[in-house]
Amino acid sequence: MANKFSFENLVQAINSPERLTHLSLQEWESLLFVLKTSRLEAYLAFVLRDSEAWDSIPEQVRAHLSAAMVYAQRQNDQVFHEGQEIHDLLIERGVTPVFLKGAAYIVAATNNAQGRLCSDIDLLVKEGDLATSETTLLNNFWYHKTITEYDDKYYREYAHEIPPLYHLTRGTVLDLHHNLFLPISGKAPPLEQFWQGVQLQECGLYTLEPAAMFMHSIIHLMLNEEVVYGFRDMVDLKCLAQQYDSDAFWQRVEQLAAESHFETELKVVVTLLNTWFGSTYPVKPPEGRLKRGKLQLLVRIYKYALIPEHPALHSVRSGLARFVVFVRGHSMKMPLKVLLKHFSIKLWLGVYNWLRGDSTADAKPVDLGAAFKR
Repeated sequence: MANKFSFENLVQAINSPERLTHLSLQEWESLLFVLKTSRLEAYLAFVLRDSEAWDSIPEQVRAHLSAAMVYAQRQNDQVFHEGQEIHDLLIERGVTPVFLKGAAYIVAATNNAQGRLCSDIDLLVKEGDLATSETTLLNNFWYHKTITEYDDKYYREYAHEIPPLYHLTRGTVLDLHHNLFLPISGKAPPLEQFWQGVQLQECGLYTLEPAAMFMHSIIHLMLNEEVVYGFRDMVDLKCLAQQYDSDAFWQRVEQLAAESHFETELKVVVTLLNTWFGSTYPVKPPEGRLKRGKLQLLVRIYKYALIPEHPALHSVRSGLARFVVFVRGHSMKMPLKVLLKHFSIKLWLGVYNWLRGDSTADAKPVDLGAAFKR
């Protein structure tokens, strides 16, 4: 590994972990810092533990990686515990809760599940079951934190989820979704096909089918304005693609992408998977010069934007690419007219409350009363 840590070093560590046995302690230090920033520390630790390379790693490094595995396993156990409780509560009310993203990987025991850290639990319910689900959770020790009336309205009228829920005693964060992207955007995918393939896992909890999990991860990555953990998401996609690689899987992925109108986003991700991880998944070039140019531009932007935000990897290109992704993400969320109105209101409320010296002046009080109802 070169003296100056590079993004290529990180990719090489993911692709060929067995070669890490030759690193010096100084090189390990650089790698571990970047892995921690990327939330990939525990993932690589489990990969190394299950390989012949584990015993050849310096003892200090093994101790550090072992601690990362313990922390990740504890969080995985918590996801199962919370997931089972949430599942049982909602199933009793006739609601089928489907776990998404990191929680879904853990529930489905996918190849990236070990070491996968989650900042919250993402859950999908049908829109018609949203009110029942929220009321049920509020009556069972979940609550909404302080939020302004405008933010509450934004969630409920524009977004694909309600305001986050927090467990009263455990502090777990739950994002309750009724779609995979904001309906106000006009780009929210039709959910019939996604619901059609919902699977009951061996642990008794529901997730999307593998192809739908793959497409949802792409939607989340490519339409979001923040890509802080974008490289971690790419590793998730790499693991899913390797685990489920088959003609049937890719046909289903392409079908979901076409029906959701996210063919370009799929091509960008698959192109980057092939570029970074040496895969050869098929990427059909789009028809038309403009569409091909758009694809090449997006690939170039995300190639730099998804580099982890660590000082060792920072460059003007990556910073500029992340800014472009930030602007693109917001522009994808809602029509320009609605977006300008939203930003204007948020700016006014921020300045108004700052002048008053109270950032929560317009916030609704936290109501914990419902949490104690049975």
